[in-house]
Amino acid sequence: MFSLAHPYAPRQALWLALAASCALVGCTQPPTPVVAEVVRPALVAPVREGATPAMAFVGEVRAAQRAELAFAVNGRVLSVLVEPGDAVKRGQLLARLDTQPLQAQMTAAQGDVARAQAQATEVRQRIERIRQAQQAGAIGAGEWSTAQAELTTAEATLRSAQAQQATAQWSLEHAELRAPMDGVIGTRLIEPGQTAGPGAPVLTVDGAGRELMVSVPASLPLQPGQAITLHKDGASPQTTPSRVLRVGSRQEAGGLVRATLAVPSSAPVGSTWTVSIERMPGTHGLRTTELQVPLRAVVPGAQANQGHVLRLRPDGKTTEKVEVQIGAPQGDWIHITRGLVRGDQVVIAGASSITPGATIQPVAYPGGQP
Repeated sequence: MFSLAHPYAPRQALWLALAASCALVGCTQPPTPVVAEVVRPALVAPVREGATPAMAFVGEVRAAQRAELAFAVNGRVLSVLVEPGDAVKRGQLLARLDTQPLQAQMTAAQGDVARAQAQATEVRQRIERIRQAQQAGAIGAGEWSTAQAELTTAEATLRSAQAQQATAQWSLEHAELRAPMDGVIGTRLIEPGQTAGPGAPVLTVDGAGRELMVSVPASLPLQPGQAITLHKDGASPQTTPSRVLRVGSRQEAGGLVRATLAVPSSAPVGSTWTVSIERMPGTHGLRTTELQVPLRAVVPGAQANQGHVLRLRPDGKTTEKVEVQIGAPQGDWIHITRGLVRGDQVVIAGASSITPGATIQPVAYPGGQP
Protein backbone atom coordinates (compact mmCIF):
# COMPACT_ATOMS: atom_id res chain seq x y z
CA MET A 1 0.00 0.00 0.00
CA PHE A 2 1.51 3.24 -1.07
CA SER A 3 1.44 6.34 1.14
CA LEU A 4 1.76 9.68 -0.73
CA ALA A 5 3.93 12.34 1.05
CA HIS A 6 2.25 15.60 2.11
CA PRO A 7 2.99 18.38 -0.38
CA TYR A 8 4.26 20.73 2.35
CA ALA A 9 6.43 18.16 4.06
CA PRO A 10 9.75 19.55 2.75
CA ARG A 11 8.96 23.08 3.99
CA GLN A 12 7.97 21.81 7.38
CA ALA A 13 11.21 19.91 7.62
CA LEU A 14 13.11 23.17 6.86
CA TRP A 15 11.39 25.11 9.66
CA LEU A 16 12.05 22.27 12.05
CA ALA A 17 15.75 22.37 11.16
CA LEU A 18 15.91 26.13 11.72
CA ALA A 19 14.20 25.77 15.06
CA ALA A 20 16.72 23.21 16.10
CA SER A 21 19.58 25.55 15.11
CA CYS A 22 18.14 28.42 17.11
CA ALA A 23 17.83 26.14 20.07
CA LEU A 24 21.51 25.28 19.81
CA VAL A 25 23.01 28.82 19.28
CA GLY A 26 20.30 30.94 20.86
CA CYS A 27 18.04 33.36 18.91
CA THR A 28 17.48 36.01 21.63
CA GLN A 29 18.71 39.69 21.03
CA PRO A 30 21.98 40.72 22.75
CA PRO A 31 21.51 42.81 25.98
CA THR A 32 21.87 46.64 25.76
CA PRO A 33 25.30 47.70 27.05
CA VAL A 34 25.31 49.89 30.22
CA VAL A 35 26.81 53.38 29.56
CA ALA A 36 28.52 54.93 32.58
CA GLU A 37 27.32 58.44 33.53
CA VAL A 38 29.83 61.14 32.59
CA VAL A 39 30.81 63.15 35.68
CA ARG A 40 32.35 66.44 34.66
CA PRO A 41 34.52 68.51 36.99
CA ALA A 42 33.28 72.00 37.85
CA LEU A 43 34.66 74.85 39.92
CA VAL A 44 32.60 75.59 43.00
CA ALA A 45 32.80 78.22 45.72
CA PRO A 46 31.00 78.65 49.03
CA VAL A 47 28.53 81.46 49.57
CA ARG A 48 30.29 83.99 51.75
CA GLU A 49 29.17 86.81 53.97
CA GLY A 50 29.90 90.09 52.26
CA ALA A 51 31.74 92.86 53.97
CA THR A 52 29.51 95.64 55.20
CA PRO A 53 28.91 97.50 51.94
CA ALA A 54 29.56 101.21 51.77
CA MET A 55 27.26 103.78 50.23
CA ALA A 56 28.66 106.26 47.75
CA PHE A 57 27.53 109.83 47.14
CA VAL A 58 28.99 112.60 45.01
CA GLY A 59 29.71 115.98 46.60
CA GLU A 60 30.85 119.33 45.22
CA VAL A 61 33.62 121.46 46.71
CA ARG A 62 32.66 124.96 47.82
CA ALA A 63 34.51 127.71 49.60
CA ALA A 64 34.03 127.86 53.35
CA GLN A 65 33.90 131.66 52.93
CA ARG A 66 32.07 132.99 49.89
CA ALA A 67 30.97 136.54 49.12
CA GLU A 68 28.35 137.44 46.52
CA LEU A 69 28.97 140.95 45.24
CA ALA A 70 26.30 143.24 43.83
CA PHE A 71 26.15 146.91 42.96
CA ALA A 72 24.06 148.98 45.35
CA VAL A 73 22.80 151.33 42.64
CA ASN A 74 21.40 151.05 39.14
CA GLY A 75 23.73 151.71 36.27
CA ARG A 76 25.42 150.55 33.12
CA VAL A 77 28.50 148.40 33.66
CA LEU A 78 31.53 150.27 32.40
CA SER A 79 34.21 147.65 33.03
CA VAL A 80 34.86 144.28 34.69
CA LEU A 81 38.49 143.88 35.63
CA VAL A 82 38.62 140.21 36.68
CA GLU A 83 37.90 136.75 35.29
CA PRO A 84 36.85 133.55 37.09
CA GLY A 85 39.86 131.96 38.72
CA ASP A 86 41.74 135.23 39.24
CA ALA A 87 43.29 135.68 42.68
CA VAL A 88 42.33 138.98 44.29
CA LYS A 89 43.34 140.95 47.38
CA ARG A 90 41.12 142.67 49.90
CA GLY A 91 40.12 146.11 48.61
CA GLN A 92 41.10 145.38 44.99
CA LEU A 93 38.88 147.06 42.37
CA LEU A 94 36.86 144.43 40.53
CA ALA A 95 34.23 146.28 38.46
CA ARG A 96 32.73 149.77 38.04
CA LEU A 97 29.63 151.40 36.64
CA ASP A 98 29.42 154.33 34.26
CA THR A 99 29.45 157.28 36.67
CA GLN A 100 28.40 160.04 34.25
CA PRO A 101 24.70 159.91 35.25
CA LEU A 102 25.70 159.71 38.91
CA GLN A 103 28.12 162.60 38.50
CA ALA A 104 25.35 164.66 36.92
CA GLN A 105 23.15 163.93 39.95
CA MET A 106 26.02 164.96 42.18
CA THR A 107 26.51 168.23 40.32
CA ALA A 108 22.79 169.01 40.53
CA ALA A 109 22.76 168.21 44.25
CA GLN A 110 25.78 170.44 44.85
CA GLY A 111 23.98 173.29 43.05
CA ASP A 112 20.86 172.81 45.18
CA VAL A 113 22.98 172.88 48.33
CA ALA A 114 24.72 176.09 47.23
CA ARG A 115 21.41 177.84 46.51
CA ALA A 116 19.88 176.61 49.76
CA GLN A 117 22.92 177.77 51.70
CA ALA A 118 22.76 181.21 50.05
CA GLN A 119 19.05 181.51 50.79
CA ALA A 120 19.52 180.42 54.39
CA THR A 121 22.41 182.91 54.79
CA GLU A 122 20.25 185.72 53.42
CA VAL A 123 17.39 184.87 55.77
CA ARG A 124 19.74 184.72 58.76
CA GLN A 125 21.13 188.15 57.87
CA ARG A 126 17.62 189.57 57.56
CA ILE A 127 16.68 187.97 60.88
CA GLU A 128 19.67 189.71 62.49
CA ARG A 129 18.55 193.10 61.12
CA ILE A 130 14.99 192.48 62.24
CA ARG A 131 16.20 191.50 65.70
CA GLN A 132 18.14 194.74 66.03
CA ALA A 133 15.16 196.74 64.79
CA GLN A 134 12.88 194.94 67.20
CA GLN A 135 15.18 195.79 70.10
CA ALA A 136 14.96 199.45 69.01
CA GLY A 137 11.15 199.15 68.85
CA ALA A 138 11.11 199.91 65.12
CA ILE A 139 9.09 196.82 64.03
CA GLY A 140 6.16 194.87 65.29
CA ALA A 141 5.93 191.28 66.53
CA GLY A 142 4.24 190.07 63.32
CA GLU A 143 7.23 190.88 61.12
CA TRP A 144 9.54 189.04 63.53
CA SER A 145 7.36 185.91 63.43
CA THR A 146 7.30 185.95 59.62
CA ALA A 147 11.08 186.18 59.47
CA GLN A 148 11.42 183.25 61.90
CA ALA A 149 9.15 181.09 59.69
CA GLU A 150 11.21 181.96 56.60
CA LEU A 151 14.37 180.90 58.41
CA THR A 152 12.81 177.58 59.41
CA THR A 153 11.83 176.90 55.78
CA ALA A 154 15.26 177.90 54.45
CA GLU A 155 17.05 175.62 56.90
CA ALA A 156 14.74 172.70 56.01
CA THR A 157 15.45 173.27 52.31
CA LEU A 158 19.18 173.31 53.03
CA ARG A 159 19.00 170.03 54.96
CA SER A 160 17.08 168.39 52.12
CA ALA A 161 19.62 169.57 49.56
CA GLN A 162 22.47 168.33 51.72
CA ALA A 163 20.77 164.94 52.03
CA GLN A 164 20.44 164.75 48.25
CA GLN A 165 24.12 165.59 47.92
CA ALA A 166 25.06 162.87 50.43
CA THR A 167 22.96 160.35 48.48
CA ALA A 168 24.64 161.35 45.22
CA GLN A 169 28.05 161.03 46.89
CA TRP A 170 27.14 157.59 48.29
CA SER A 171 25.98 156.46 44.84
CA LEU A 172 29.26 157.56 43.31
CA GLU A 173 31.21 155.68 45.96
CA HIS A 174 29.15 152.50 45.39
CA ALA A 175 29.55 152.56 41.63
CA GLU A 176 32.64 150.41 42.20
CA LEU A 177 32.96 146.84 43.45
CA ARG A 178 35.99 145.93 45.53
CA ALA A 179 37.05 142.57 46.95
CA PRO A 180 35.89 142.20 50.57
CA MET A 181 38.65 139.66 51.31
CA ASP A 182 41.57 137.81 49.83
CA GLY A 183 40.36 135.02 47.60
CA VAL A 184 39.63 133.80 44.10
CA ILE A 185 36.94 134.98 41.70
CA GLY A 186 34.35 132.21 41.56
CA THR A 187 31.75 133.39 39.06
CA ARG A 188 31.28 136.40 36.80
CA LEU A 189 27.69 137.12 35.84
CA ILE A 190 27.96 140.51 34.13
CA GLU A 191 29.64 142.01 31.07
CA PRO A 192 30.46 145.60 30.14
CA GLY A 193 27.48 147.40 28.62
CA GLN A 194 24.89 145.47 30.58
CA THR A 195 22.68 147.10 33.17
CA ALA A 196 23.15 146.12 36.79
CA GLY A 197 20.36 146.50 39.29
CA PRO A 198 20.78 147.01 43.01
CA GLY A 199 21.16 143.72 44.86
CA ALA A 200 21.61 141.52 41.76
CA PRO A 201 24.79 139.37 42.19
CA VAL A 202 27.39 140.01 39.51
CA LEU A 203 30.55 138.46 41.00
CA THR A 204 31.44 135.90 43.67
CA VAL A 205 34.67 135.75 45.62
CA ASP A 206 35.72 132.46 47.21
CA GLY A 207 37.76 133.02 50.33
CA ALA A 208 39.94 130.71 52.39
CA GLY A 209 38.91 127.19 53.37
CA ARG A 210 37.13 124.47 51.42
CA GLU A 211 34.09 122.34 52.24
CA LEU A 212 32.34 119.49 50.48
CA MET A 213 28.56 119.76 50.13
CA VAL A 214 26.69 116.48 49.60
CA SER A 215 23.04 115.39 49.74
CA VAL A 216 22.39 112.20 51.71
CA PRO A 217 19.22 110.38 52.85
CA ALA A 218 17.72 111.93 55.96
CA SER A 219 17.47 108.41 57.41
CA LEU A 220 21.26 108.13 57.43
CA PRO A 221 22.33 108.94 61.02
CA LEU A 222 25.30 111.17 60.24
CA GLN A 223 26.75 113.07 63.18
CA PRO A 224 29.28 115.94 63.31
CA GLY A 225 32.75 114.51 63.77
CA GLN A 226 31.90 111.16 62.16
CA ALA A 227 34.72 109.67 60.05
CA ILE A 228 34.15 109.66 56.29
CA THR A 229 36.31 108.54 53.36
CA LEU A 230 36.64 110.65 50.20
CA HIS A 231 37.70 109.30 46.80
CA LYS A 232 38.95 111.36 43.88
CA ASP A 233 38.92 109.65 40.48
CA GLY A 234 41.02 110.69 37.51
CA ALA A 235 44.55 110.30 36.23
CA SER A 236 45.84 110.35 39.82
CA PRO A 237 43.22 108.67 42.04
CA GLN A 238 43.23 109.94 45.59
CA THR A 239 41.73 108.64 48.83
CA THR A 240 41.45 111.07 51.74
CA PRO A 241 40.06 110.60 55.25
CA SER A 242 37.49 113.23 56.17
CA ARG A 243 34.83 114.00 58.78
CA VAL A 244 31.33 115.40 58.98
CA LEU A 245 31.28 119.12 59.82
CA ARG A 246 27.55 119.90 59.78
CA VAL A 247 24.28 118.17 58.91
CA GLY A 248 21.31 120.26 57.79
CA SER A 249 17.97 119.90 59.50
CA ARG A 250 15.75 120.87 56.56
CA GLN A 251 14.77 118.06 54.22
CA GLU A 252 14.93 118.58 50.48
CA ALA A 253 13.04 116.78 47.74
CA GLY A 254 13.33 113.00 47.95
CA GLY A 255 13.95 113.00 51.70
CA LEU A 256 17.52 114.28 51.39
CA VAL A 257 19.45 116.59 53.67
CA ARG A 258 22.58 118.62 53.03
CA ALA A 259 25.74 117.56 54.81
CA THR A 260 28.99 119.53 54.96
CA LEU A 261 32.22 117.53 55.03
CA ALA A 262 35.87 118.44 55.43
CA VAL A 263 37.93 118.43 52.24
CA PRO A 264 41.59 119.29 51.51
CA SER A 265 42.17 123.03 51.23
CA SER A 266 43.89 122.42 47.88
CA ALA A 267 40.69 121.05 46.31
CA PRO A 268 39.48 123.41 43.56
CA VAL A 269 36.08 124.98 44.05
CA GLY A 270 33.55 123.17 41.86
CA SER A 271 35.47 119.88 41.78
CA THR A 272 33.65 116.69 42.79
CA TRP A 273 34.59 113.94 45.21
CA THR A 274 32.98 110.56 45.86
CA VAL A 275 31.91 110.21 49.47
CA SER A 276 32.09 106.67 50.90
CA ILE A 277 29.98 106.11 54.02
CA GLU A 278 29.87 102.77 55.79
CA ARG A 279 26.38 101.45 56.43
CA MET A 280 25.76 101.33 60.14
CA PRO A 281 23.53 98.99 62.14
CA GLY A 282 20.11 100.42 62.77
CA THR A 283 20.06 102.52 59.61
CA HIS A 284 16.47 102.56 58.43
CA GLY A 285 15.90 100.77 55.14
CA LEU A 286 19.53 99.75 54.70
CA ARG A 287 20.84 96.19 54.95
CA THR A 288 23.97 95.79 57.02
CA THR A 289 24.73 92.12 56.19
CA GLU A 290 24.56 90.57 52.74
CA LEU A 291 25.75 87.32 51.19
CA GLN A 292 27.96 87.15 48.13
CA VAL A 293 28.62 84.64 45.39
CA PRO A 294 31.00 84.82 42.45
CA LEU A 295 29.61 86.96 39.68
CA ARG A 296 30.06 84.13 37.14
CA ALA A 297 27.87 81.81 39.21
CA VAL A 298 24.71 83.82 38.50
CA VAL A 299 22.60 83.36 35.38
CA PRO A 300 20.58 86.60 34.93
CA GLY A 301 16.81 86.31 34.91
CA ALA A 302 14.06 88.24 33.18
CA GLN A 303 13.99 90.89 35.92
CA ALA A 304 16.94 93.15 36.61
CA ASN A 305 17.38 91.90 40.18
CA GLN A 306 16.62 88.22 39.61
CA GLY A 307 18.57 85.19 38.42
CA HIS A 308 19.46 81.63 39.35
CA VAL A 309 22.47 79.59 40.42
CA LEU A 310 23.37 75.91 40.54
CA ARG A 311 23.76 74.82 44.13
CA LEU A 312 25.15 71.51 45.36
CA ARG A 313 22.79 69.32 47.29
CA PRO A 314 23.80 67.93 50.69
CA ASP A 315 25.51 64.97 48.97
CA GLY A 316 28.10 67.44 47.70
CA LYS A 317 27.95 66.42 44.05
CA THR A 318 24.41 66.71 42.70
CA THR A 319 23.34 70.10 41.34
CA GLU A 320 20.02 71.86 41.78
CA LYS A 321 18.66 75.09 40.37
CA VAL A 322 17.96 77.86 42.90
CA GLU A 323 16.24 81.16 42.11
CA VAL A 324 17.98 84.09 43.77
CA GLN A 325 17.51 87.80 44.17
CA ILE A 326 20.67 89.72 43.39
CA GLY A 327 21.99 93.06 44.57
CA ALA A 328 24.89 95.23 43.55
CA PRO A 329 28.15 93.73 42.26
CA GLN A 330 31.34 94.23 44.23
CA GLY A 331 34.35 93.43 42.12
CA ASP A 332 34.13 89.80 40.91
CA TRP A 333 31.42 89.03 43.47
CA ILE A 334 27.77 89.99 43.62
CA HIS A 335 25.43 90.44 46.56
CA ILE A 336 22.62 87.91 47.03
CA THR A 337 19.68 89.21 49.04
CA ARG A 338 17.45 86.12 48.87
CA GLY A 339 17.63 82.42 48.00
CA LEU A 340 20.89 81.23 49.60
CA VAL A 341 22.40 80.83 53.02
CA ARG A 342 25.95 81.19 54.18
CA GLY A 343 27.98 78.05 53.41
CA ASP A 344 25.99 76.91 50.36
CA GLN A 345 28.22 75.65 47.53
CA VAL A 346 27.52 77.10 44.07
CA VAL A 347 28.93 76.27 40.65
CA ILE A 348 31.12 79.13 39.49
CA ALA A 349 31.03 78.51 35.73
CA GLY A 350 28.74 76.43 33.55
CA ALA A 351 25.50 77.14 35.41
CA SER A 352 23.77 77.72 32.10
CA SER A 353 25.10 74.52 30.47
CA ILE A 354 24.93 71.99 33.31
CA THR A 355 21.52 70.42 33.63
CA PRO A 356 20.03 70.72 37.12
CA GLY A 357 20.19 67.30 38.75
CA ALA A 358 23.44 66.40 37.03
CA THR A 359 26.33 65.01 39.04
CA ILE A 360 29.60 66.93 39.01
CA GLN A 361 33.02 66.53 40.48
CA PRO A 362 33.44 69.68 42.66
CA VAL A 363 36.74 71.46 42.29
CA ALA A 364 37.43 74.20 44.81
CA TYR A 365 38.83 77.33 43.25
CA PRO A 366 42.34 77.98 44.58
CA GLY A 367 42.31 80.66 47.21
CA GLY A 368 38.54 80.77 47.30
CA GLN A 369 38.41 83.69 44.87
CA PRO A 370 37.02 83.31 41.35
